[in-house]
Amino acid sequence: MKLIKSYTARIDANASKDGNILFILSKLNEVSEYVFNLGKDKWFNQKEIYHQCRKEFPELHSKILQQFLKLYCPIGKKKLPKNVIKSVIILDNQTFDLKLDTETKFTNYWLRFGRKNYPLRGKNILSRIKDISCVQECRIYLRKKRVYCKLTYVEEKDKIVLNPGKSTGIDINVKQLVSSDNKFYSTKKLFHRKQEHKKNRMKHRDTMNFTKDFVHKLTTLIVSDLIRNEQEVLVLEDLKNLRQSSSKKNRNSKGKVVNYLINNCLPYGMFTSFLEYKCKDQGIKFVKINPYNTSKECNNCKSLDSSRPKQSDFICNSCGQHIHADLNAARNIRLRYTSSNELPVNPIPYPAYKKAIGSCSL
Repeated sequence: MKLIKSYTARIDANASKDGNILFILSKLNEVSEYVFNLGKDKWFNQKEIYHQCRKEFPELHSKILQQFLKLYCPIGKKKLPKNVIKSVIILDNQTFDLKLDTETKFTNYWLRFGRKNYPLRGKNILSRIKDISCVQECRIYLRKKRVYCKLTYVEEKDKIVLNPGKSTGIDINVKQLVSSDNKFYSTKKLFHRKQEHKKNRMKHRDTMNFTKDFVHKLTTLIVSDLIRNEQEVLVLEDLKNLRQSSSKKNRNSKGKVVNYLINNCLPYGMFTSFLEYKCKDQGIKFVKINPYNTSKECNNCKSLDSSRPKQSDFICNSCGQHIHADLNAARNIRLRYTSSNELPVNPIPYPAYKKAIGSCSL
């Protein structure tokens, strides 16, 4: 199993070294405009374009030129670029070297390519790299008149035989997330921020930074709880078509209020992507299951005959179980995964109704 992560740092070199990078980036800008003007039909013949660019731009290193030209004919992607691609220096593990020197005061991390050493700023971020020899790619680009580099870290992890019995299911809702082990995670702060943003029509104020910060903290808290409880598998519902279920284009509109809650107050894609890479980093398996009837089925007797006097209440008319509706759904999510692996599941006792054990809020 491969674990792929990226780390961004700023290259803080002197004028001479910065000038070298800026010169290469400016030449790549010219290459980009030249190749774009040739037309899409020419992009598929990479050898011919490479030889033409070598004659037009002999100052560029051949390896850097080859890596950049691949962006105009991406492998495995059907869509070709519609605009001129911004210049970026792409280096593989054969053309650059990342060094760690704890004795230097200015910085401990150095990037070496083109027979020059470039100091990297961002010690807190770069210190998260477990093994610098696993950095396989480096991309150097210009942002706000400063030079940055993006390091791609690839780690090969041995396949571990996991115990599906040590699994946790999580039900995702707009105002809270509930896990199958009686853990409640409140998301009301994000919900209210989104509601105020729409209510006051604050188009000039972007909520993306707040959303990212909130989701990062929430996913970190969930993963830390899984580690503390020695859980090996995390199970979620596969809600990839969630926004299509409330789309006017597909004639599935559920009203302005519900459409806004689904499309804006619930960053499902961001939440699952953050949670997935954090789980993989800690060796926790990340699984998605079919969400069919997870909130309608009783987790105790599997009956669909239930009543909902309130949105948070779930009362089974067959066995008489009275439980929080989201907790019932979370346990069904866990049961879907464990039953597919043919494992006996010990029922988790639920305490007095409406007593939220381990409630968490950010």
